[in-house]
Amino acid sequence: MLTLELLNKMLLAAAVALKENVIPLCELDSVAGDGDHGLTIGRMADAMKAQVEAGTSADMKELLDDLSMAFMGVNGGSAGPLWGTVFGGFAEGIDEGVTELDAAGIHKMLEQAKEDFMDISKAKQGDKTMVDALYPALDAGMACKGDVKAIFAAMAEAANNGAEATANMVARFGRAKNVGERSLGAKDPGAVSMALLFTKMAEACQ
Repeated sequence: MLTLELLNKMLLAAAVALKENVIPLCELDSVAGDGDHGLTIGRMADAMKAQVEAGTSADMKELLDDLSMAFMGVNGGSAGPLWGTVFGGFAEGIDEGVTELDAAGIHKMLEQAKEDFMDISKAKQGDKTMVDALYPALDAGMACKGDVKAIFAAMAEAANNGAEATANMVARFGRAKNVGERSLGAKDPGAVSMALLFTKMAEACQ
């Protein structure tokens, strides 16, 4: 079961790892972007850590809603609103008062997050964006019939494979598309940070 306590543990682990990768993410973003993606992720990691450590969320829906709102308010490009949409979708897929989810409940949460994200983003897999890690992760999680550990392990593997694949893509979406072929050889920073999120969440399930 995915309990509120375990979810908090997973999110805290992710927040710590994301904060530790601010500089590498900035360096990666400098290839085809403004070089500030890591700074934005760092602010989001701080918000995530503060929310979890405050321990004020009564249930899983409230926790994820609070994180969504915190991300939406982070300055620094599109990452905040995009992550806010993902976490808002997670929250929308959970009923009020719920403090633990079985596999079916996790699947519903993931499905709602993908639906919400697709409503606001026109990016597709292969465009070299965070979608190349996000969608494979959500799909893998929904397809996994195992327990919470297996579900998040599948998500992490899919997200990492998706992020790795972006190195061989030419950016076709957002600001990065302006550099064209020069984006080849470098992974998309949005996909990398998303893969890092799911990887550390999965590791915290061990």
